Amino acid sequence: MQSKLILTIVSIAMLTLSSFKNSPEHHKTVGEKENASGIYQGGPKELIGKWVMDGDPNTYIELRSDGTVIEKSLGEPLKRYWLLKDSKLCLKATSVEGGTEMCLEYVLREDMLEITMNEMKLHYARFKE
Repeated sequence: MQSKLILTIVSIAMLTLSSFKNSPEHHKTVGEKENASGIYQGGPKELIGKWVMDGDPNTYIELRSDGTVIEKSLGEPLKRYWLLKDSKLCLKATSVEGGTEMCLEYVLREDMLEITMNEMKLHYARFKE
């Protein structure tokens, strides 16, 4: 169980770090809106909500109806954008973070969300307050 947790944390950290790019041509001014073009439409209502990783209540993704997503694993939560593309859940970093997009296979079963990243299945449960 401990090795699974370590592998999950390392995978999430790699995903987070791979989305960073410090090239100045990718930076936008603070006032610019990422979704001005309308491409960040989010997805079905069933995906909207906070999803907590199985076995790690401090790791979560919160898919919002406005197309933004808050990801929390190690460190501070990160704001990104999400949409569905070719039946995959795509997470896109802000332009300040390089605008990198990663599309992942997912399966939604009622209050369980399974995301496949680098051939590893990550399990999330819908957070209920």
